[in-house]
Amino acid sequence: MLKETALILAGHGSTKNAESSRFTRETAHRIRQRGIFGEVRSAFWKEQPSYADALQGLKTKKVVVVPWFLAKGYFTTKILAREFAEISGIECRLAEPIGSRAEILGHLQKRAKRLLALKNWKPAQVSLLVASHGTPLHAGSRGAAVDLAEQLGRDGYRMARAVFLEEEPKIADWRELIEEGPVVVLPHFLAGGLHGSEDVPELLGIAGAKEGWYRSEKGEVGYGESLGRPEEVEEMIIELALAEAGK
Repeated sequence: MLKETALILAGHGSTKNAESSRFTRETAHRIRQRGIFGEVRSAFWKEQPSYADALQGLKTKKVVVVPWFLAKGYFTTKILAREFAEISGIECRLAEPIGSRAEILGHLQKRAKRLLALKNWKPAQVSLLVASHGTPLHAGSRGAAVDLAEQLGRDGYRMARAVFLEEEPKIADWRELIEEGPVVVLPHFLAGGLHGSEDVPELLGIAGAKEGWYRSEKGEVGYGESLGRPEEVEEMIIELALAEAGK
């Protein structure tokens, strides 16, 4: 059945940052090499190939689309659902986004533990922030980050909460939200994008986006690596696609 099914990784992409789509394309290549699906393609909202282009010339009439997104929000429920509606006899099934997988929590925990190990600190010595996008258009975006912050907080941090680019509480107000002392910031963004590599570090007042500790005017900040490296998400994507194809 899967040899008769095409897999499309649907990302956002960027006209400003060529790195934005690199991991999506690399992950598609890795999955393609495994020969599980009849075809494997990547497609983007802001780059080429577009969603419409990805549906052209397929050898199969069955497609599973896995959203390269971290939350079931406005984009996945509205834009992708519209763009991948059945076209010219192609049956498109929209899977859950990458961020729906439970493994995301574990990947964030690993990042936090690496940062703490660099300082030989315990969770109780630092605060923790999950930095996400958020949008007033759909509660799902905010909800995913809030849930992750709550679960991470159970690891014993001084406090843990989610902060956002487009909702309150804002990332820019981070120091007002926590007690004195160092803070670990975990980007709830996929690797390569401008938000995780430029926007959030700028709002935090730190001089880099690589995983490590930085000095800002407001204190010491441990910044985690963004999510989405191919080796982290490859199996998740395959399982999401298999689950949707089997419905």
